[in-house]
Amino acid sequence: MLYEIVKPAAIVEPKVSVVIPVYNVIRYIDETIESLLNQTLKEVEIVLVDDGSSDGSLERIIELAAEHENICVVKEPNAGPGTARNNGLAVARGKYISFVDSDDVLPEKALEIMYHAAESEQVGVVTGISVSFNSNRSWFIGGHFKKGVFKKGRKTLVKNPEMLYTLGPCNKMYRADVVKDIRFPTSIKVAEDHPFVLEAYLKSGDIYTVDEIIYNYRAREDEGDVSLSQIVKSDPYVSFKDIIESTKLADPLFTKYVTNPIALGKIRTDYYDRIVSADIWPAYKGIMMEGNAGTQVKMLDSFYELVDSMDLNLYNSLGVLQRLLTFETINRYTFIKEKARPNYLRVLKLAYSKLDPGSMNKLLSSAFPQEVRAGQKAANRNSVQPIYNRLAVRKAGTIISAGYKKVVVGSWKKVQDISRNFYARRIAFPIYKLGKKQDKIVFLTNKHDVLADSFKAVYDEVLKQKPDYAVVGYLKQPKRSLRELLSLYKDVATAKYVFLDDYYRQMYGLTTGSGTEVIQLWHAAGAFKKFGFSSIGYADSNTESFERGAHKNYTKVVVSSSEIVPFYADAFDVPEKDVMPLGVPRTDRFFNEDYKDFIKASFLGKYPHLKGKKIITYAPTFRGGPGERQNFVMNLNIRRLAEELGDEYALILKMHPSVTRGVGVPFDLQEFAFNMSREDINDVLINTDILITDYSSVVFDFSIMEKPVLFYAYDLENYLGERNFYYDYEEFVPGPIVRTNDEIISAIETNDFDLDKVRAFKNRFFDDLDGKAAERIVRELIK
Repeated sequence: MLYEIVKPAAIVEPKVSVVIPVYNVIRYIDETIESLLNQTLKEVEIVLVDDGSSDGSLERIIELAAEHENICVVKEPNAGPGTARNNGLAVARGKYISFVDSDDVLPEKALEIMYHAAESEQVGVVTGISVSFNSNRSWFIGGHFKKGVFKKGRKTLVKNPEMLYTLGPCNKMYRADVVKDIRFPTSIKVAEDHPFVLEAYLKSGDIYTVDEIIYNYRAREDEGDVSLSQIVKSDPYVSFKDIIESTKLADPLFTKYVTNPIALGKIRTDYYDRIVSADIWPAYKGIMMEGNAGTQVKMLDSFYELVDSMDLNLYNSLGVLQRLLTFETINRYTFIKEKARPNYLRVLKLAYSKLDPGSMNKLLSSAFPQEVRAGQKAANRNSVQPIYNRLAVRKAGTIISAGYKKVVVGSWKKVQDISRNFYARRIAFPIYKLGKKQDKIVFLTNKHDVLADSFKAVYDEVLKQKPDYAVVGYLKQPKRSLRELLSLYKDVATAKYVFLDDYYRQMYGLTTGSGTEVIQLWHAAGAFKKFGFSSIGYADSNTESFERGAHKNYTKVVVSSSEIVPFYADAFDVPEKDVMPLGVPRTDRFFNEDYKDFIKASFLGKYPHLKGKKIITYAPTFRGGPGERQNFVMNLNIRRLAEELGDEYALILKMHPSVTRGVGVPFDLQEFAFNMSREDINDVLINTDILITDYSSVVFDFSIMEKPVLFYAYDLENYLGERNFYYDYEEFVPGPIVRTNDEIISAIETNDFDLDKVRAFKNRFFDDLDGKAAERIVRELIK
């Protein structure tokens, strides 16, 4: 784009160049320029680029330039803010570049603060705290603080994806050599800054955030005086169209700059999650409410292209997009014009076809499971009639409930539950078993509400090796309707393969038909505490009849090594020939260097206090029976460990999933100890240098990495009576046994560990150490 320098700045070698696009802002421009002239940092070049103003803005900035030698004025025909910033960037001569919108205001120390941070930290981008203001008040931007955007410190986009929530160009300072060859797209006016800022983040590597206010955004109050940031409300389709175009420009940047494939997948997920929730969602609602058939058609066709372009992993990571396309739209279906409804059905069919079992389960666990099912039926039948039916039933229910007070009697509800389960299990299931077996794989778990751990690894491998198989999943849900129960039992009865990862109560007492392989991928590696039939007679055990009903259908059990085959055969009462040492799929990630590198980097971004520290993880098992497991009495003295080891170490607490109470970190120790009980245990182990456990099978997983283990067995005698072990505990464990906090500290300080013992333990309990357990299981068991 051609431009003309009307008046160059006389300043020599400016430290910072501030680029300001100017378009019809005669009401605000004086205040903006005054805030820049009053900066405490000197040697600042102010580059004003007039974008074809017609209200006297150009004449005014020329007047100001005549009075101040550090002001440069550039003019161009009207082409939008992207072109204006690009032309200003071409003219700018500073070591650092900042952008300011022509109605905003900078605090007087803003440039000095960012400049000194850039120089001292030697980073490519510096950012800080922004506030919004109008004529009456100013306020912090809630979304920024909620996401932790302005938390002080050194960051990268991959380690700190919260930086995706500050993609505006203006509250930042960029080193010129980072951005001089980057340009804003000129064909769009909304979200045109996203690709520029993303590339600056990715190219610079390190970003530094200062914890001071460095920018004031003006919220214009006159409805006839709308800024670009307010276009979403005034013209939602223009906004939507530009945002979609912006994503097409931004997405390739991740592939260009992020070489770790695991990090690439995660940052793309984070980016699209942010774009859909913060940008697309408001524009989508505006288009729906406007009710313009033409724009609805174009919007829905754009959604189809967006979903079609996504790989399965990306799409199934975007719960917000799945919700938008299913029940959120079905709830607004009456706003869709007749002309646009075939376009929605087309999108709906694609959206459901790409859902994995975990994503479907999350949708069914929402507040609108009936709408989700209606959408699924519509997609399967290629007809919107199921949606009409659901809306009609819902409307009728609203009318009825408005006239009568609904009373739910607890005892009657229980009767209904019993009747529903009885019908599904005792009547429907035996009939379903008479049907022909299908090329179908079913995943059953009450541990997770998404595909996780070994299930996720096996599912991914099924997609590679057995793409012709249908895959369904019934994962953790608080309650299922009769229709859903019937669907579960029909799938179990007619599937060729059923995978479990633990006890699964919906299968208790049933007998699957011949031709169905029921494969137990037990959630724990190795063989430590006794379980199943092996534990009968101990304090924390079930009855023999219960165990019989729970495990009677297993045709195959997968374990980690040949040594433990007899133990699992005994625990589940299956022949040893059906216990197969193929490996534990969830441990495959320990052999994936890209995955481990990403997890280590992301933990440092999430928990910056871990930087430079060795990590001790305390991961005990639960105590007592089902009624006692939620509580945990912390015998580990966190304060004592902090006093003795805090200079060199940090402590992670990782409780068993059954434990929900009794774990806390004192406020003054929160830079030493971190409760990460909600983090994935394998990700925690990857970041761990020393593991402290007791009787948990986590020791098997951790041994793969050949790192030190301490066994804090302060209640060993009691636990022997509660569960007992397959081996003599004191002979078996591959690390020192300690019973007091003093012994823990002493063992760590003296490095009292024998890693040869850990290696021998690893080789004993894993036959194959190659990261290909999921591949083997699918290859060997699904014929």
